Amino acid sequence: MVPVVTFLMALPFGLETINIRSNSGIAKVIGIVICLGGALLLTFYKGIPLIKLPPPSEVAASPSAQETTRPRGERWILGSVAMFAGTLLWSSWFLIQSKVSKSYPCHYSSTVIMNFFSAIQSAVLTFCTDRSLSIWIPKKKIDMVHVTYTGFVSSGLCVVGMSWCVKKRGPVFTAAFSPVVQVVAAMIDIPVLHEQLHLGSIIGSVIVISGLYFLLWGKNKDMQKVTQEREDAKDVESTFQVGEANGGSRAP
Repeated sequence: MVPVVTFLMALPFGLETINIRSNSGIAKVIGIVICLGGALLLTFYKGIPLIKLPPPSEVAASPSAQETTRPRGERWILGSVAMFAGTLLWSSWFLIQSKVSKSYPCHYSSTVIMNFFSAIQSAVLTFCTDRSLSIWIPKKKIDMVHVTYTGFVSSGLCVVGMSWCVKKRGPVFTAAFSPVVQVVAAMIDIPVLHEQLHLGSIIGSVIVISGLYFLLWGKNKDMQKVTQEREDAKDVESTFQVGEANGGSRAP
């Protein structure tokens, strides 16, 4: 949903242009729709299992596995609203970052400022839900690894990389790679978490990659067109300046 919402939100703000009559415009629309379809397929369709794994008795006896067998609550509406709100905010960040990169191109310091205020907001929300200070203390080694990785990689390097990509290629180009997260997660689940590989994951991954190809092809054509127009404008300007110089030298 993030690429589609970002694309639709970028149109009225002039951050993205589309010409249905051109091949690049058609390719971008097709790519966005295909990426959305692949992401939805990865999320909602599993299909038949492709790998035979031994039945994990330990996982079946764990409390988390027992919780999954319980009947689901009637919270589909709240979950859908929360998911749409998260998608809308995430798409808005790409658009805001494209404006911030022009007025404040320092990606590292802007990331630090953003994470600082995000930490304050997270602390306030945490105290609203649970005022116990014990939840802030890491109890296991995996908690320290999780906090360190999230701080340095997720909130640090990833944000800096996305900010740089937004500045170079635009918000829609950067948001188009969001479905790749699901593809990489499905690839890591098999060797690391020993999760089952389903047919839906394979089909969805292929569809997402195909959609990215269409989108990147369309964006590349647009970039080539813009570059060519700038070069033509420079040639016309240089020719006009040479003509003025020659005319001035001939004047008495």
